[in-house]
Amino acid sequence: MTISNKLKWIIAAAAVLVVAVSLTFGIAEHAHRRSLQRQVQRQETVIDSLLNRPKALMDVDLYVTDKSVNKIYGRYNKGFITMPQERRYILEVDSVRTTLK
Repeated sequence: MTISNKLKWIIAAAAVLVVAVSLTFGIAEHAHRRSLQRQVQRQETVIDSLLNRPKALMDVDLYVTDKSVNKIYGRYNKGFITMPQERRYILEVDSVRTTLK
């Protein structure tokens, strides 16, 4: 075999190797893209089912009677005592256990 024949075989083998590697990566990329498309379709199904759920609207009011008393006994003391007058009330509604009749 001459050098030019060896060079032709090397170039042909390299070309076949490049094509094989490119084909393998292309197939892997296609499979990954299809799995992502299937995942998006499943997510769309879940989101649509959540959006189509029947909704229940409730008006909730919180009425609070604050009977707290601040008593300060300081017979011969002078100065100022500052006390916070702001009170915070939290209404928690558990929507899982709420039933409508």
